[in-house]
Amino acid sequence: TLSEPEEGMETRENSVRAIAQIINSPGGVLFLRTEDGTEFRPVASWPSAEYDLRRHAALSPDSEMVALLARNEWVIDLAELRDTPDAYQNISPPDSIAAQSRLRLVVPLTHVDEFIGFVVLSDPPPPFKPNYEDRDLLKTVGRHVAVHLAQYEADRRLSESRQFEAYHRLTAFV
Repeated sequence: TLSEPEEGMETRENSVRAIAQIINSPGGVLFLRTEDGTEFRPVASWPSAEYDLRRHAALSPDSEMVALLARNEWVIDLAELRDTPDAYQNISPPDSIAAQSRLRLVVPLTHVDEFIGFVVLSDPPPPFKPNYEDRDLLKTVGRHVAVHLAQYEADRRLSESRQFEAYHRLTAFV
């Protein structure tokens, strides 16, 4: 899925799709850390027509859920969090995520032991109760997707710097 995206699908959207398809989730939202590291913003969703990114607020790295994801790399089951909050150190999810009852799982994205973001997935069709194998698979896939997204960002920055270099050469010539 990551290596052969659907035609016209952006890399970030495809990353959400790759994780969602594993558990038959109908979709989700990708949050990535900003370049300055001050917040995690919603940057993509799949399917994009069904998930309005404006409904999701940017989150601080200090928010309880983000801090737990960064520290423990746990896959958070939002339904389980509502029922037994002590299983997740009694954190409370951000209002923009808690307000949407269809959201179910939060998958951390870690690249080289650096927490770069997370994906919030919608509830798969019933019956769905994730076990430790599902959580381990999602954690592993999250790491793989994080590598893919980091490579995408590095390629984007390289392309941008090449464009600036070409512009500077042109202006120096002129």
